[in-house]
Amino acid sequence: MRADSIEKVDAVVVGCGVAGPTLAGLLARDGYRVVVLEKRPVVGVPVRCGEAAGPRREIEHFIPIDEEFISADLNLARLIGPDGVSFERRMPGFAVMLNRDKFDQALAKQAEGWGAEVRTHQSAVGLRSEGNRVRGVEVLDHGSGSRYAIEALVTVGADGIEGFVGRWAGLTGHLRPSEFHAGAEYLLEGEYFSEDSIELHLSRRIAPGGYAWVFPKGRGKANVGLGVHPGMAKEGSARDYLDRFVGDRFPQAKRIRCIAGGISGSKPLKTMVRDGLLLIGEAARHNNPLSGGGIMNSLEAAEEAHKVVAEALRNNDLSERALKPYDSAWQARNGRTIYKFALLRGLYLKLDDADLAALVSVLGGMVGDAQGAIADYPEVFRAAFRRTPGLLWKAGRSLW
Repeated sequence: MRADSIEKVDAVVVGCGVAGPTLAGLLARDGYRVVVLEKRPVVGVPVRCGEAAGPRREIEHFIPIDEEFISADLNLARLIGPDGVSFERRMPGFAVMLNRDKFDQALAKQAEGWGAEVRTHQSAVGLRSEGNRVRGVEVLDHGSGSRYAIEALVTVGADGIEGFVGRWAGLTGHLRPSEFHAGAEYLLEGEYFSEDSIELHLSRRIAPGGYAWVFPKGRGKANVGLGVHPGMAKEGSARDYLDRFVGDRFPQAKRIRCIAGGISGSKPLKTMVRDGLLLIGEAARHNNPLSGGGIMNSLEAAEEAHKVVAEALRNNDLSERALKPYDSAWQARNGRTIYKFALLRGLYLKLDDADLAALVSVLGGMVGDAQGAIADYPEVFRAAFRRTPGLLWKAGRSLW
């Protein structure tokens, strides 16, 4: 179907989750005309996230804290092995639990306040190109059923793990079965849940190839979920495993909401840019491939992308060469760490319950002895593998 009209902007951002509106707002504050397209009728709805994020001070770097989008402050983390042995570490204020719908909406509102235009129920259905250069997107307005085109100096793919912008641009492809986890989560109410601590359960029986989590939401509620590796889950779907876990752990809890979806476990992309286009957030595989978390990474990716895109717009040069510094800036900030976690994920998939019990025991001793904040979690896990002969043998030469 032919586009009914064409409009011209400086930047078009596809996706209004975390990364998209953050970058759009920063560019609009610089004086550029920016349009954000969100396929859902309401930003942030439905929620598809565990909702744990970084500490308040880090979030405040990107948006003023509003208690409406904070549901709990986290002060303690507990890791539980398959044999029930656990260790915990108290870290006051190490993270928060978000109301993710409210958080995404606050980011969108901030972007609009800085001059960006957020359009909901609008889907990008293809790229506009001129030779090898991306020149914008074709858009479907779900409300009217009409189509129109946006021509842009730069197009940003912020459309998540299921996004198409990266595929259309030839930067991403379908994740292989080995590169993702299947996840399921309930919002539970009605049993005792800690107000300020999280639980992580490592067990092949509970969550083969992944882990289960209990994240408090305050007022007697918690997000309880798990991720499983599809090739290792022999007893049903992720939700089947979750039903068994919840039935054993919280048999009287009321199930308010269920969400499910894929979680990327892939290594970082080799490049996130091409002429006239770049990717940010989960669309660029910016989530942690071991834990699945990605909120803070997405915010930081938007900040790094802004520096490069703003300069490229000032110079009127949106070529791949001009956007390439974004690759190296992200690599220096978080890319190397994400790569390490991807290697650790490969090792983690080799472990059985006896190995996991040994890992939890060794980690407990190491973390218990640590003073202050832990700066490099990949290195802590690597050291734990090296201290355990059985794990070191399974790791082979993979410990970078």
